[in-house]
Amino acid sequence: MKYLFSHLKEFEKFKNDPKTAVITDIDGTISQIASKPDEAVVTPEMGNILTRLADKFKLVAVISGRPVRDAQKIVGVDNLLYVGSHGLEYMKNGKIHVEEEIERYVPIIKEVACKLEEEDSCNIEGVLFEDKGLCFSIHYRLCKEPEKAREIILDSLEDALKTTKNDNRCGNLKIKEGRKIVEIRPPIGYDKGTILEKITSENHVEKLVYFGDDITDNDAFSKLNQLKCENKLDGESVLVLSEEIPDYLKKNVSFFVEDVDEVHKFFKWLLND
Repeated sequence: MKYLFSHLKEFEKFKNDPKTAVITDIDGTISQIASKPDEAVVTPEMGNILTRLADKFKLVAVISGRPVRDAQKIVGVDNLLYVGSHGLEYMKNGKIHVEEEIERYVPIIKEVACKLEEEDSCNIEGVLFEDKGLCFSIHYRLCKEPEKAREIILDSLEDALKTTKNDNRCGNLKIKEGRKIVEIRPPIGYDKGTILEKITSENHVEKLVYFGDDITDNDAFSKLNQLKCENKLDGESVLVLSEEIPDYLKKNVSFFVEDVDEVHKFFKWLLND
């Protein structure tokens, strides 16, 4: 990976083309990682920058693991395309779009989540349960022994899923991990990669800069690389570094920045003539 600010010339083609799209995650990318999900903040300065980017470029979108309305609320900027639940839902022209097939898995996800919450083994100090509507998250950032908590959560989840295997609604629910988080998701629908392809195609995007910081962004990184190889668009992915980033994630990205402040700094550079 190359440090973005040592290679700004490679981004001039994006900066000077109003048809460019800018797509970013929220937590850890345009908002500092918070101990609890409801404590995350997108600063007014970042919000102002995003507004100006939306005025300059063809498309500015956020793709978050948060529910789409929560994503809209925390960012608080009009004229952006909001994608929530890692691509399972998106908001366009004020209307939320969700595939009907996805919604039928919500009851069984809630059932599995309830079993998990009732497990004595999961009542660990610091574990937070979050119902996101279309998926369910278990946070363990606040645990004294995060890795031990992770193992307990995954083992308990496996047991909870086994008891619902005979339920024909269960299918193969997806268990995904992120930064100090485990999630239960429907076995169908978009991920960050497939939704990236959808929105860039629908909006006729030719150039794209994508910012991410988490394991869940790897789907988008991989998809962008694929689209470049197929000559469907020209783009670059930028990884926001942290100690929680696994090495394999870095292999799909060409550029990196050190933190959220440097994302803000780069966005300002995009706006300067």
